[in-house]
Amino acid sequence: MDTYDPELALRDVVNTVRGWCERRGQTLNAVDGQDFIRRVATVCGWAPAGTGPALLAALNDPDGPYDLAPPQVELLPEATRQGELLAAAVADLDGRDADHDRRRAAAMTVVEALPGLAYQAETLWDRARREVWARATQLLAAQPAPVRQTVFDALTVPGENSDGRGKLIRAVRSGGGIDGAVWLDRLGGQAWLGFGYWSSQLKTFSWESIQAAEAAGQTHPAALATWRRTRVEYSSSDTTDEADRMWPIPNVGEPWADRAIADIEAMPEDRRAAWQTVLAHCPVGADKAKPTAAWRRTGQRLLDGVGGDEFIERLDDWLPLVGQARTLPLRMTTCCPDHLTDVSPRTIDRYNVGLLWGLIWLRTMLPSSEETLRSLGQIAERAARKIPGHGPASPKLANVAVAALVDTDHPAALAQLARLASRLTYKSTLRIVEKGLTRHAEVLGVSREDVEEMALPGFGLPLADKLGECSYELEVRGVDAVLVWRNADGKVVKAPPAQVRNDHGDELKELKATVTDVAATLVATRDRLEGLLRRDRAWTVEQWRERFLDHPLARTLARRLIWTIDGVTCCWGGDALRTVGDAVIEPADNATVRLWHPVDDPTAVQAWRDFLTRHTITQPFKQAHREQYLLTDAERATGTYSNRFAAHIVRQHRLNALLSRRGWSYVQHRNDGASYDLPWLALPDWGLRAQLNVAGIEDRDDAVFDTMATDQLWFVRGERTPVPLEEVPPVVLSEVMRDVDLFVAAAGVGSDPNWYDGGPQGRYRDYWSRSSFGDLTPTARTRREVLAELIPRLAIANRCTVTDRFLEVRGDLHTYRIHCGSGNILIAPDDRYLCIVPASAKAKEPEMFLPFEGDSRLGEIISKALLLAADKKIKDPVILHQL
Repeated sequence: MDTYDPELALRDVVNTVRGWCERRGQTLNAVDGQDFIRRVATVCGWAPAGTGPALLAALNDPDGPYDLAPPQVELLPEATRQGELLAAAVADLDGRDADHDRRRAAAMTVVEALPGLAYQAETLWDRARREVWARATQLLAAQPAPVRQTVFDALTVPGENSDGRGKLIRAVRSGGGIDGAVWLDRLGGQAWLGFGYWSSQLKTFSWESIQAAEAAGQTHPAALATWRRTRVEYSSSDTTDEADRMWPIPNVGEPWADRAIADIEAMPEDRRAAWQTVLAHCPVGADKAKPTAAWRRTGQRLLDGVGGDEFIERLDDWLPLVGQARTLPLRMTTCCPDHLTDVSPRTIDRYNVGLLWGLIWLRTMLPSSEETLRSLGQIAERAARKIPGHGPASPKLANVAVAALVDTDHPAALAQLARLASRLTYKSTLRIVEKGLTRHAEVLGVSREDVEEMALPGFGLPLADKLGECSYELEVRGVDAVLVWRNADGKVVKAPPAQVRNDHGDELKELKATVTDVAATLVATRDRLEGLLRRDRAWTVEQWRERFLDHPLARTLARRLIWTIDGVTCCWGGDALRTVGDAVIEPADNATVRLWHPVDDPTAVQAWRDFLTRHTITQPFKQAHREQYLLTDAERATGTYSNRFAAHIVRQHRLNALLSRRGWSYVQHRNDGASYDLPWLALPDWGLRAQLNVAGIEDRDDAVFDTMATDQLWFVRGERTPVPLEEVPPVVLSEVMRDVDLFVAAAGVGSDPNWYDGGPQGRYRDYWSRSSFGDLTPTARTRREVLAELIPRLAIANRCTVTDRFLEVRGDLHTYRIHCGSGNILIAPDDRYLCIVPASAKAKEPEMFLPFEGDSRLGEIISKALLLAADKKIKDPVILHQL
């Protein structure tokens, strides 16, 4: 160490830190105190042999040459101890007497005590640091391989980062002989190799270690999977594609891939080789809509090698597992020290997506089956589903699954597309669905809507049969499908016995898949029917009967809705179509049918509500009880916009989910100064577009706005022309305003019991109170009316009173006021807030008639009322503490 003088460097350290003390009134904070200790230990520990102890002795001499401040004197014992330990470690590394164990301990002491890198040499301390780093890397590089292995394994920990880590990794690897086993184990738990700038030192080493493990017959599938994901993530041009041909070809960690690997490894060697060749043909590096003719020709030859029937059987077994939760958890690290994030178990491996791209297109080259097409629809839905903070799980996989459905001429493919049209919210994939439906419509010479309705599958309903000694029946309950099993004596049982599961496994698997498909299709059909309330859609009675009223599946929903036939409003009651007065009607086949909306006939609303009660009809969504949003004088005065839903504070992530669910378009807003589109809804039947003004308020650490403020609601024609609200059809106006009311109610912070303190710094406490306990919105008023009808049927009716805004419940300990809008609770008489999150209200809801489905807040309020009426029986400690 001849480029700086240790004595001068030590004096520089003492003087610098003494200056800090003087500026702070002869004090040092904990961080600066540790800095002083490290600097003294570094200078003295790395000083040339024999000089370190002399420097420490002089530093500890009260009459010595160093003028120490009182805080420095207090820290001297620890600085001396660390300096002596470091000096001993340097001596062990530099000498010849220490064994491997002592050298390992000395190496770790040196690494842990290294100061931060000096990027400039302005001070004596800077020059000392540079010399220390140069000497440390020389000593570490000269150590025996076992010692360097210890240092290497300690340094290569994902998520840990420090100044100069790359230099140390390079130094300990420079002598060769490093085994990558520990590193590969760590690598296998990562999403990809990208943990900071120092990881570039490990790129070549990682690949060489993977190759060495394979050559030794000890493949490391998880590390291989991470390596492949790294190449996909960073499009690395300097890495070989040889990894794509290594076995296992599917990346482990996903249920379908694990099943495929196990199946292929259990095959005889010749079959296994044929399948491996097929899989090696599948991965694609670039995004492609469809395979080329050359790819198909090669694929066909490879399919002949494994056999078409076997390929169908295997793939139809793997595809239902695609998109299920990962079997191998992954973590993702960044360049920030100690920052590790668990990857969502719903994340789909990007390398496997390329492999599935090829497998799916190969499957389309063979005869289709309903099972395959159902799996493709399921894959599209799972892959397009959003992962919080990430976006859709895999847009590419969703797109290829939908493209394969579009490319398949099979009725079941059309049915899946029709279902996805109502289920998907990811715009890119939805566009492919719509193009496919449009193409089918053009071929058939009908409208897009006609194709969706004609494609609705019936699933063979009513579905009832026997498996072994057990019988089953598929029942539609609301918008859910339930399988009811009966034993040989006709008694209902929870599940089929083991004998049925063992002897009829394939039939049972297909039956369960059908039930899942029926349930998903019911929800999609319900959503599509409700969406027709803002459409100008009409049918002939013949079409209507075929597609809705008599359709095996759709009739479970359609017969619970109110329709208008040539001006006569009717609903299925008992065994026939009936008017509100129960008169039976037989419409002509060429009559025109539309879905009834209460805005068009407000005087009949109460009569239809009575009809539903009389016939115990639970509508799949609010229709007779639907809120009506009529134009107000204030809106007539503003002319082209409404302020009815302005000045609300909503959570953006929740708003985003609700907008997508209701068919609105929206891009998440960030606090980065960029211009973003406002939420908007296309109304093509009317040549209009609704637009809601929003603006960001509070953002998170990632600059995405967490809370947004709502403002004006507009209707425009074309791109920019505002439309007077009086010219908007009343049904359209009501439906759009109902959507916005839902957004501000469900996404608003006022409906969140955890915001009772007003959010950040309590800024929104007044708003939360107004939203939680203020005047009722139209939706809340409807809920209050329904509660007034339902409460007398409950066992706790004598403890309940419905007031203007609240359901009051008299418990044994207190009287409680449950707001009919927010569901939040006040304890009378001093209106003390009681926080009960829905999961805490565990009182079982009674089985009772409800006039409509889909209002979770209604059920929540009833559950809270049942819980609080028996408040002496509450055991939840969080609730008891508040009571």
